[in-house]
Amino acid sequence: MFNVGDLVRFKSSGIVRSRYNPNKKFGIIVEIQREVFDSYDGKREDLIHVKWMPWNKTERLMAFYLEPMEKECENKK
Repeated sequence: MFNVGDLVRFKSSGIVRSRYNPNKKFGIIVEIQREVFDSYDGKREDLIHVKWMPWNKTERLMAFYLEPMEKECENKK
């Protein structure tokens, strides 16, 4: 589960190519609407508002598109 202020990025696989943009290096979660969508497995999914950097624009998307930025740092240890 994500929280406002978390640093995120797109997951490395399983994302529709039209979502990718070279200006979406990482994002900051600025708003979360909890349990907005019904997923295919019956779970309720959040709608996440991400401000992408260095693009400086906000995009709304479902939580399953994202992973925390810390994941990359943990893998390098």
